[in-house]
Amino acid sequence: MASSPALELPPAPSRALAGRLIGGWGAFAAWLLFCVAALWLFRHEIAALSFRDPDDALRLQQVRDWIAGQSLFDVTQYRINPPFGGPMHWSRIVDLPIAALIELARPLMGMERAEIFACAATPLLLLGATLWATYILTKRLGGAGLALMAGLLLLTSPSILVQFTPLRIDHHGWQILLGAIALAGLFDDRPLRGGLIVGMALAVWLQISTEALPYTALFAGLLGLRFLLSPGEARRFAAFASTLGSSALLLLVMTRGWQAPLAQYCDSLSAAYIWPLIAFGGTSVLAWRLIGTASYSRRFAVLAVGAGAALLTFAFAGGPCLSGDPFKALGPFAYKYWYLQIREGRPIWEQDLVTRGVIILPPLIGLIGAWLAVQKAAPRSDQRFAWCLLAMVIIGTTAVSCMVMRALSFAHVAALPATAFLFLHLLKRAQASPKAVVRVLGSSALILLSPAGLCATWVAATSKNGGIGNGALASCQTAEALRPLASLPRSVVFAPIDLGPDILVKTHHSVIATGHHRNAVGITAVIKGFTSNPRAAHKLIRELRGGRGADYVVSCNSMNGFLYYSEISPHGLGAMLEKGRHPDWLKPVPATGTLHIYKVLP
Repeated sequence: MASSPALELPPAPSRALAGRLIGGWGAFAAWLLFCVAALWLFRHEIAALSFRDPDDALRLQQVRDWIAGQSLFDVTQYRINPPFGGPMHWSRIVDLPIAALIELARPLMGMERAEIFACAATPLLLLGATLWATYILTKRLGGAGLALMAGLLLLTSPSILVQFTPLRIDHHGWQILLGAIALAGLFDDRPLRGGLIVGMALAVWLQISTEALPYTALFAGLLGLRFLLSPGEARRFAAFASTLGSSALLLLVMTRGWQAPLAQYCDSLSAAYIWPLIAFGGTSVLAWRLIGTASYSRRFAVLAVGAGAALLTFAFAGGPCLSGDPFKALGPFAYKYWYLQIREGRPIWEQDLVTRGVIILPPLIGLIGAWLAVQKAAPRSDQRFAWCLLAMVIIGTTAVSCMVMRALSFAHVAALPATAFLFLHLLKRAQASPKAVVRVLGSSALILLSPAGLCATWVAATSKNGGIGNGALASCQTAEALRPLASLPRSVVFAPIDLGPDILVKTHHSVIATGHHRNAVGITAVIKGFTSNPRAAHKLIRELRGGRGADYVVSCNSMNGFLYYSEISPHGLGAMLEKGRHPDWLKPVPATGTLHIYKVLP
């Protein structure tokens, strides 16, 4: 595919080389500047390991267990609902760089400081890799200048950067990075290499999260479209199809064991999904060789055979996964009172007005930019087709983010090249004006089209409290607040779900549940315990763990999750504790701040 600048005539070779160098080094310098700023802004949180999300805390605990000798293939958290343990669906791929940085730094600074270093550095390194992939992608669409602008927009996009701040060590940054790499492969001018890159990136993404499934279908459809329109794209499509299935199988065995391809899970890569991928890759390549690519009808037949084989295999291997919602396995109680309350996993029509705008507006600006780029490109050129393809990517990724709110970050990354095109085009028009006021005010006003300016303006115009989010870090989750609990003998704690991971990381205790769905028994028990009347709650807590019960009950009035128990059951145990009262089977333990600890009496 042609890779010529979209906004100006191709420069001389020396100027082109200089532009590439300046663009690449400029993006690198911007990333370094962001790293310095982020480390400074988050310095207090970093020093105290104050995670903003419980998943980040539990990720560190998973890495600790692995370093301490837990098997590569065993990701069960045995301090959740002991002695049974909390089964997890997470991948060691995300643990790998964190563990590697800890092991590299531990001889130099000790275990505690090594953990802090790894948790601060890992998200920033992932951001650097995402910036590089976005730069390569945009450069293929419009040259080094456009790529630099896209990189600068990325480094000022709150909806993207929120997944790359220090201590954000869970898998969300990985998903954005792998999506950006797949996009770069989609527009690679070398078909074979591009297909291999897309297939490998999606195969790794599928190991990390089945949230990659709709994107796998999207990329398969776009690569199939390229193949249908041009027989020269056969190598790209075949490389993608074969790499996707084979790499996914190999990585599955390497990270989860030889039995993993035979296991049946709907929330992670397993037999339900791996065999359809293998069927898709094998039959697509075989059909390509047998049917050929001489005509539209032949190429369509190749695509139909591959897709048909994948769908047929899924129909036989999918089992319960055919229902499409793995969280139904939680049971109706936990599904209603826990899963449906997780706003980031809900569709756009269940969000407030502020969040809807934040999801939709940046991709909308990107679509406008893509349309403009199509109009500016030469008719029937590779460049025009590339911008059309990017517009389809923006539409597809935005559709996914409308179904699951937390997917918005990747949709915003996909829109960056087109947003950068629109930004530079309007900047050029403003600077060409003979009037100084137009040049100054017009150029300055363009900041409103950036993802940061756009979202800030929308939030300011529609939000009553001036912002959105899940709330500040609850004071109960800090090491200082948990210190009284940490001083108690090792025990099992009945605590709010979102407080569980911090208790695991910052104390030696175990908990009944965290917000991880495979432990449906523990999640249901915690919610029922805090929402039942005190007498029923006592009976439930004493019968936990096969009659072993919990030793302590912990409450936290500054946590939204805990206050929710009072909302759904005003006369339950949680509501009583929130009002400062407790039943006679609980004995208060001295604590500080908003954390309240109670010993469970016989």
